[in-house]
Amino acid sequence: MIRRILLIARREWLEQLRQPWMLAVITSLFSAIGLLVITALVLLNHIRGDPQLATELVRWLPFGADDPAALVDGLAAGTVSLSNWLIFTQFLGIVAVLAGHSVLHDHQSHTLPFLLLAPVSRGELLLGKVLGALGLPFALYVFVSGGASMAAAQLPITEALADRLPPAPGWMIAFLLGGPLWAMVVASLCAIVSTLSRDVRTAQQAVWFVMFFATFVCGYLLAVLVPEGAVVQLAVAGVGLAATWGAITVGSQIISRDLRR
Repeated sequence: MIRRILLIARREWLEQLRQPWMLAVITSLFSAIGLLVITALVLLNHIRGDPQLATELVRWLPFGADDPAALVDGLAAGTVSLSNWLIFTQFLGIVAVLAGHSVLHDHQSHTLPFLLLAPVSRGELLLGKVLGALGLPFALYVFVSGGASMAAAQLPITEALADRLPPAPGWMIAFLLGGPLWAMVVASLCAIVSTLSRDVRTAQQAVWFVMFFATFVCGYLLAVLVPEGAVVQLAVAGVGLAATWGAITVGSQIISRDLRR
Protein backbone atom coordinates (compact mmCIF):
# COMPACT_ATOMS: atom_id res chain seq x y z
CA MET A 1 0.00 0.00 0.00
CA ILE A 2 2.76 2.45 0.97
CA ARG A 3 4.57 1.76 -2.28
CA ARG A 4 1.45 2.51 -4.33
CA ILE A 5 0.85 5.75 -2.44
CA LEU A 6 4.46 6.85 -2.94
CA LEU A 7 4.30 6.04 -6.65
CA ILE A 8 1.31 8.37 -7.02
CA ALA A 9 3.06 11.05 -4.95
CA ARG A 10 6.24 10.65 -7.03
CA ARG A 11 4.25 11.20 -10.20
CA GLU A 12 2.98 14.49 -8.75
CA TRP A 13 6.50 15.56 -7.77
CA LEU A 14 7.82 14.86 -11.27
CA GLU A 15 4.96 16.86 -12.76
CA GLN A 16 5.81 19.80 -10.51
CA LEU A 17 9.48 19.61 -11.46
CA ARG A 18 8.44 20.10 -15.08
CA GLN A 19 7.14 23.55 -14.13
CA PRO A 20 10.25 25.55 -13.12
CA TRP A 21 8.44 28.89 -13.12
CA MET A 22 5.91 27.62 -10.62
CA LEU A 23 8.70 26.33 -8.38
CA ALA A 24 10.52 29.66 -8.72
CA VAL A 25 7.41 31.53 -7.57
CA ILE A 26 6.92 29.22 -4.58
CA THR A 27 10.58 29.55 -3.61
CA SER A 28 10.33 33.33 -3.93
CA LEU A 29 7.35 33.43 -1.56
CA PHE A 30 9.14 31.49 1.15
CA SER A 31 12.35 33.47 0.61
CA ALA A 32 10.60 36.85 0.62
CA ILE A 33 8.94 36.16 3.98
CA GLY A 34 12.22 35.04 5.52
CA LEU A 35 14.20 37.95 4.08
CA LEU A 36 11.69 40.60 5.17
CA VAL A 37 11.48 39.21 8.70
CA ILE A 38 15.25 38.95 9.15
CA THR A 39 15.75 42.46 7.73
CA ALA A 40 13.13 43.92 10.07
CA LEU A 41 14.60 42.17 13.12
CA VAL A 42 18.16 43.21 12.25
CA LEU A 43 17.04 46.84 11.95
CA LEU A 44 15.12 46.67 15.23
CA ASN A 45 18.12 45.04 16.89
CA HIS A 46 20.29 47.93 15.69
CA ILE A 47 17.76 50.51 16.87
CA ARG A 48 17.45 48.75 20.24
CA GLY A 49 21.17 49.22 20.82
CA ASP A 50 21.08 52.94 20.00
CA PRO A 51 18.87 55.00 22.38
CA GLN A 52 18.94 57.99 20.04
CA LEU A 53 17.60 55.94 17.13
CA ALA A 54 14.94 54.44 19.41
CA THR A 55 13.84 57.93 20.44
CA GLU A 56 13.69 59.01 16.80
CA LEU A 57 11.57 55.95 16.00
CA VAL A 58 9.07 56.97 18.68
CA ARG A 59 8.84 60.43 17.14
CA TRP A 60 8.39 59.03 13.67
CA LEU A 61 5.60 56.61 14.59
CA PRO A 62 2.03 57.96 14.73
CA PHE A 63 1.61 56.69 18.31
CA GLY A 64 3.80 57.69 21.25
CA ALA A 65 5.54 55.63 23.92
CA ASP A 66 7.06 56.47 27.30
CA ASP A 67 9.78 53.84 26.92
CA PRO A 68 11.39 53.69 23.44
CA ALA A 69 13.20 50.44 24.27
CA ALA A 70 9.92 48.77 25.26
CA LEU A 71 8.37 49.98 22.01
CA VAL A 72 11.18 48.41 19.97
CA ASP A 73 10.81 45.15 21.92
CA GLY A 74 7.09 45.20 21.20
CA LEU A 75 7.70 45.70 17.49
CA ALA A 76 10.12 42.76 17.53
CA ALA A 77 7.53 40.57 19.26
CA GLY A 78 4.93 41.56 16.66
CA THR A 79 7.36 40.81 13.84
CA VAL A 80 8.08 37.32 15.17
CA SER A 81 4.37 36.59 15.66
CA LEU A 82 3.57 37.80 12.14
CA SER A 83 6.45 35.71 10.79
CA ASN A 84 5.07 32.54 12.38
CA TRP A 85 1.60 33.30 11.05
CA LEU A 86 2.91 33.83 7.50
CA ILE A 87 5.17 30.75 7.59
CA PHE A 88 2.32 28.41 8.50
CA THR A 89 -0.45 29.97 6.42
CA GLN A 90 1.65 30.38 3.26
CA PHE A 91 2.77 26.76 3.50
CA LEU A 92 -0.83 25.63 3.81
CA GLY A 93 -1.89 27.94 0.98
CA ILE A 94 0.72 26.64 -1.47
CA VAL A 95 -0.12 23.02 -0.66
CA ALA A 96 -3.82 23.80 -1.07
CA VAL A 97 -3.34 25.26 -4.55
CA LEU A 98 -1.26 22.27 -5.71
CA ALA A 99 -3.76 19.77 -4.32
CA GLY A 100 -6.69 21.73 -5.73
CA HIS A 101 -5.48 21.18 -9.28
CA SER A 102 -4.19 17.62 -8.93
CA VAL A 103 -7.16 15.45 -9.94
CA LEU A 104 -8.53 18.13 -12.26
CA HIS A 105 -5.20 18.10 -14.12
CA ASP A 106 -5.55 14.33 -14.59
CA HIS A 107 -9.06 14.89 -15.94
CA GLN A 108 -7.87 17.46 -18.45
CA SER A 109 -4.75 15.55 -19.53
CA HIS A 110 -6.77 12.31 -19.91
CA THR A 111 -4.50 10.36 -17.55
CA LEU A 112 -7.15 9.76 -14.89
CA PRO A 113 -8.60 6.64 -16.60
CA PHE A 114 -5.18 4.96 -16.40
CA LEU A 115 -5.01 5.73 -12.65
CA LEU A 116 -8.49 4.32 -12.15
CA LEU A 117 -7.56 1.11 -13.96
CA ALA A 118 -4.52 0.64 -11.73
CA PRO A 119 -4.83 -1.56 -8.62
CA VAL A 120 -5.12 1.48 -6.32
CA SER A 121 -7.91 2.19 -3.86
CA ARG A 122 -9.58 5.62 -3.79
CA GLY A 123 -8.06 6.28 -0.37
CA GLU A 124 -4.58 5.48 -1.68
CA LEU A 125 -5.19 7.70 -4.69
CA LEU A 126 -6.27 10.60 -2.48
CA LEU A 127 -3.40 10.16 -0.02
CA GLY A 128 -0.91 9.95 -2.89
CA LYS A 129 -2.26 13.21 -4.31
CA VAL A 130 -2.02 14.84 -0.87
CA LEU A 131 1.59 13.74 -0.35
CA GLY A 132 2.37 14.83 -3.89
CA ALA A 133 1.12 18.33 -3.13
CA LEU A 134 2.96 18.36 0.20
CA GLY A 135 6.42 17.13 -0.83
CA LEU A 136 8.27 19.95 -2.60
CA PRO A 137 6.65 22.81 -0.61
CA PHE A 138 7.56 20.95 2.59
CA ALA A 139 11.23 20.87 1.58
CA LEU A 140 11.22 24.63 0.96
CA TYR A 141 9.23 25.19 4.16
CA VAL A 142 11.84 23.31 6.22
CA PHE A 143 15.00 24.69 4.65
CA VAL A 144 13.97 28.27 3.80
CA SER A 145 11.41 29.13 6.49
CA GLY A 146 13.09 26.96 9.12
CA GLY A 147 16.48 28.44 8.30
CA ALA A 148 15.15 31.99 8.53
CA SER A 149 13.57 31.24 11.92
CA MET A 150 16.82 29.74 13.18
CA ALA A 151 18.65 32.88 12.06
CA ALA A 152 16.08 35.10 13.78
CA ALA A 153 16.56 33.17 17.02
CA GLN A 154 20.26 34.11 17.05
CA LEU A 155 19.60 37.86 17.24
CA PRO A 156 19.86 39.48 20.69
CA ILE A 157 16.53 41.24 20.27
CA THR A 158 14.69 37.90 20.18
CA GLU A 159 16.13 36.55 23.44
CA ALA A 160 12.88 37.34 25.27
CA LEU A 161 10.91 35.62 22.48
CA ALA A 162 12.58 32.23 22.80
CA ASP A 163 9.23 30.50 23.39
CA ARG A 164 8.05 31.31 19.87
CA LEU A 165 11.23 30.55 17.93
CA PRO A 166 13.40 27.46 17.46
CA PRO A 167 14.57 25.45 19.26
CA ALA A 168 11.64 25.96 21.68
CA PRO A 169 9.77 22.60 21.95
CA GLY A 170 6.40 24.18 21.19
CA TRP A 171 7.72 25.80 18.02
CA MET A 172 9.49 22.64 16.87
CA ILE A 173 6.37 20.50 17.33
CA ALA A 174 4.19 23.06 15.55
CA PHE A 175 6.68 23.37 12.70
CA LEU A 176 7.56 19.72 12.15
CA LEU A 177 4.30 18.00 13.17
CA GLY A 178 1.39 20.41 13.39
CA GLY A 179 2.12 22.32 10.19
CA PRO A 180 2.51 19.27 7.93
CA LEU A 181 -0.49 17.47 9.46
CA TRP A 182 -2.81 20.45 9.05
CA ALA A 183 -1.42 20.96 5.55
CA MET A 184 -2.54 17.39 4.83
CA VAL A 185 -6.02 18.20 6.10
CA VAL A 186 -6.27 21.24 3.83
CA ALA A 187 -4.74 19.33 0.90
CA SER A 188 -7.27 16.51 1.34
CA LEU A 189 -10.18 18.96 1.20
CA CYS A 190 -8.74 20.70 -1.85
CA ALA A 191 -8.05 17.39 -3.64
CA ILE A 192 -11.72 16.49 -3.10
CA VAL A 193 -12.65 19.90 -4.52
CA SER A 194 -10.42 19.13 -7.51
CA THR A 195 -12.32 15.90 -8.10
CA LEU A 196 -15.71 17.61 -8.00
CA SER A 197 -14.66 20.58 -10.17
CA ARG A 198 -15.09 20.52 -13.92
CA ASP A 199 -12.93 23.55 -14.77
CA VAL A 200 -9.96 25.45 -13.36
CA ARG A 201 -11.97 28.52 -12.37
CA THR A 202 -14.34 26.53 -10.19
CA ALA A 203 -11.44 24.70 -8.55
CA GLN A 204 -9.63 27.97 -7.80
CA GLN A 205 -12.68 29.56 -6.21
CA ALA A 206 -13.33 26.49 -4.06
CA VAL A 207 -9.67 26.29 -2.97
CA TRP A 208 -9.65 29.90 -1.84
CA PHE A 209 -12.93 29.31 0.01
CA VAL A 210 -11.25 26.47 1.93
CA MET A 211 -8.14 28.57 2.57
CA PHE A 212 -10.13 31.53 3.88
CA PHE A 213 -11.25 29.50 6.88
CA ALA A 214 -8.07 27.42 7.14
CA THR A 215 -5.97 30.58 7.43
CA PHE A 216 -7.75 31.66 10.59
CA VAL A 217 -8.14 28.23 12.18
CA CYS A 218 -4.65 26.92 11.44
CA GLY A 219 -3.00 30.30 11.90
CA TYR A 220 -4.46 30.48 15.40
CA LEU A 221 -3.67 26.89 16.36
CA LEU A 222 -0.14 26.85 14.96
CA ALA A 223 1.09 30.44 15.31
CA VAL A 224 -0.85 32.11 18.11
CA LEU A 225 -0.69 29.08 20.42
CA VAL A 226 3.05 28.43 19.92
CA PRO A 227 4.01 30.21 23.19
CA GLU A 228 1.65 27.90 25.10
CA GLY A 229 4.28 25.17 24.88
CA ALA A 230 4.85 21.59 23.77
CA VAL A 231 1.78 20.00 25.37
CA VAL A 232 -0.63 22.34 23.62
CA GLN A 233 1.12 21.88 20.28
CA LEU A 234 1.09 18.10 20.69
CA ALA A 235 -2.67 18.36 21.17
CA VAL A 236 -2.93 20.56 18.06
CA ALA A 237 -0.90 17.99 16.09
CA GLY A 238 -3.13 15.18 17.44
CA VAL A 239 -6.25 16.97 16.26
CA GLY A 240 -4.56 17.49 12.90
CA LEU A 241 -3.79 13.77 12.65
CA ALA A 242 -7.38 12.84 13.46
CA ALA A 243 -8.69 15.43 10.99
CA THR A 244 -6.35 14.07 8.30
CA TRP A 245 -7.63 10.53 8.82
CA GLY A 246 -11.23 11.75 8.74
CA ALA A 247 -10.70 13.83 5.59
CA ILE A 248 -9.00 10.93 3.77
CA THR A 249 -11.74 8.49 4.82
CA VAL A 250 -14.64 10.73 3.86
CA GLY A 251 -12.84 12.02 0.79
CA SER A 252 -12.22 8.53 -0.58
CA GLN A 253 -15.96 7.83 -0.43
CA ILE A 254 -16.81 11.10 -2.15
CA ILE A 255 -14.23 10.48 -4.84
CA SER A 256 -15.51 6.94 -5.42
CA ARG A 257 -19.06 8.14 -5.95
CA ASP A 258 -18.05 11.03 -8.18
CA LEU A 259 -15.66 9.08 -10.40
CA ARG A 260 -18.24 6.35 -11.04
CA ARG A 261 -20.55 8.83 -12.74
